[in-house]
Amino acid sequence: MPARDGLELPRSQRLSFSGSLAELHRDDLTEDGVVLSIGGAEQSHVEVGDPGFLLHDYLIRMAAVLQTCARERLSAGGTQAPQVLHLGAGALTLPRWLEHHFPGVEQTVLDIEPELVEFVLDHLPMHTRPHSLIADAATAIAPGGVLHGRTFDVVVVDLFNSAEAPAQLTSAEFHSRAFEQVAPGGVLLMNLGDEPPMDFVRAQVASLLEAWAGPGDGDDSGDSGDSGDSGDAALLSAPADVLEARAEGNLTFAARRSAPLEQTELNAIWAAGPHPGDVLSGEELHQWARPATRGFPRKTSH
Repeated sequence: MPARDGLELPRSQRLSFSGSLAELHRDDLTEDGVVLSIGGAEQSHVEVGDPGFLLHDYLIRMAAVLQTCARERLSAGGTQAPQVLHLGAGALTLPRWLEHHFPGVEQTVLDIEPELVEFVLDHLPMHTRPHSLIADAATAIAPGGVLHGRTFDVVVVDLFNSAEAPAQLTSAEFHSRAFEQVAPGGVLLMNLGDEPPMDFVRAQVASLLEAWAGPGDGDDSGDSGDSGDSGDAALLSAPADVLEARAEGNLTFAARRSAPLEQTELNAIWAAGPHPGDVLSGEELHQWARPATRGFPRKTSH
């Protein structure tokens, strides 16, 4: 019997901040799938009983980055557990995946809806409940905010992913402050989305690259920023037709603080798929982010 059959779906909860209705219901694309919808729009898929399963393209790409670029930090032992921050909760699909693959991590989840995390966990529990914060993400990481001054091994930003996003979540200031939450050697992951000609997401990537060049390491060496060019420490992974501005979709931006991405890492992330897709970095990424760009130079190999 599918594990979800014991959940008595559908379930629903009115969210007080937006007034929208959150619903958990069956997803018949998979045997044990459950979908979280908010206001009628699908937000997240959870495979009950198999937290290692990811359905959506952008989450598979995020997982490939984590397995390749953050594995050592997330697997580290010692007295301090690896710290992961999620700005945006959804149905906690990626936190479940992280708990499954890296059980020693300590996770903090922030969402603006007071009822959402409790509603999801009441019906789709995790082995270890993440720390839950209720706040606007931009306010939380600003001076005086609940997260200001803290750093994490991984920061995941999965909020609004289209041009309809609130301005405070797409500004250069927000990007800079999100990077400041990342510890030296840590990784930032951001879910972006757009439709052709991708003007919104190109501008977002350009802003992120500029912001990424700014944060210092917090040491006394006198170095005012991160080592190397911002594009060498950042990547963009997405389906090929989305990168070529032929289809709407999600794109995964990732960057590692104070440590450039090696070609072997980029190759491994590309190989992990899904395919057809591509991974842009360095000058190719900067070129893609320019407003006049339509498509990008085709790679012949990885």
